[in-house]
Amino acid sequence: MRKPEILAPAGSREMLESAVIYGADAVYLGLDGGLNLRAAARNFSPDELCEAVSYAHAHAVRVYLTLNAFPHDHEFAQLAATLEAARAAKVDALIVADAGVLATARELAPEIAIHLSTQANTVNSAAVRFWQAQGVSRVILARELSAVEIAAIRQATGAEIEIFVHGSVCISISGRCQISHYLNERDPNRGACSQPCRWAYALTEETRPGQYFPVIEDDGHTYLYNSRDLNLLPLIDQIMGLDVQALKIEGRNRTSLYVATITRAYRRAVDAFAAAPANFRLDPELLADVTRVSHREYFTGFFEAAPVKDAMRYSAGRHEQSHHLAAKVVGINGNRAVLEARNPLLEGMDLTWLNPDGADESFTLKNALADGQPVSRLKPNQIFELELPFRPAVGQLLRKPYSEGDRVL
Repeated sequence: MRKPEILAPAGSREMLESAVIYGADAVYLGLDGGLNLRAAARNFSPDELCEAVSYAHAHAVRVYLTLNAFPHDHEFAQLAATLEAARAAKVDALIVADAGVLATARELAPEIAIHLSTQANTVNSAAVRFWQAQGVSRVILARELSAVEIAAIRQATGAEIEIFVHGSVCISISGRCQISHYLNERDPNRGACSQPCRWAYALTEETRPGQYFPVIEDDGHTYLYNSRDLNLLPLIDQIMGLDVQALKIEGRNRTSLYVATITRAYRRAVDAFAAAPANFRLDPELLADVTRVSHREYFTGFFEAAPVKDAMRYSAGRHEQSHHLAAKVVGINGNRAVLEARNPLLEGMDLTWLNPDGADESFTLKNALADGQPVSRLKPNQIFELELPFRPAVGQLLRKPYSEGDRVL
């Protein structure tokens, strides 16, 4: 059975490395100032892009560069520079949404494959065939499609199809939202969305300034536009039957722990199904794992049917998670792992090593050394050594249960 590509977000070099280590077949990323829709992500300079592509290719992982903003005329000089950087770095594909960007990319970088962004809102076979005729090699379908519709498009067109399977969902139509631009002049179609859909709302009355009235019968505020997060992991057997080419994970503004955890979950699920489709049972630990990292309660989007009112989360806009990043392995010193703390750590804390193959190991933090001296308390970014009953590799992560004072998710 052909396995779909696991496509992970890489908002930074560390996220890229986590995606590679934990099982991604490909990553997508943005160039700093390069017309992509994640201005808040760290993104990459042209030199960093070359280094990132070299690293990924050395591990047989493909790199797709996002150019999915909708530029105005004065921004096309910037586009030319971005395309030159993409050619120099030898990225594997460009993700575009705008027809002008597509035409320019085909003219200035004809050797690079074109993937059509979900921002193009492709929801039917005729549109897919149109984009194929324009030189698009893969179409990332809009999230507003059911499994039945996705299967029909794939069968009718034979096109390479990519679908989102996990992450945040925009309450508008695949990101075509102007609320942020209207409220605080941060344009979602320039990658600067302030996510007002996640804000708490209440009614006010003109003659009663400062007095707030709940929108519904509740003691708190109401989150009118606040969608739950997409999670199609429980339906991986149905997804495998669609014969799509790629499963995409949203999250370039998330963290390395998020990328590692979600990428690994889909990697293991896809591999398990491909190995024994008739006997496949999703490991419950994978479902538990994806709830340990940042998320806003999960739902299955449009995949099974059009969402109803319980697809919204009316009580809270912020993410929730039970575990945070504890440390990253940065070296090996004899029989000791060299680690960098990412949150405050105390002797006696329970930590878990995220093994890429899923065989995690939990242990109690003790006998840590920093600068050759025993320490019982570690600060973020402090380097320390531990003798462990297992042997992690450089770049792998350790997580910890949430505790007050954590700074890194």
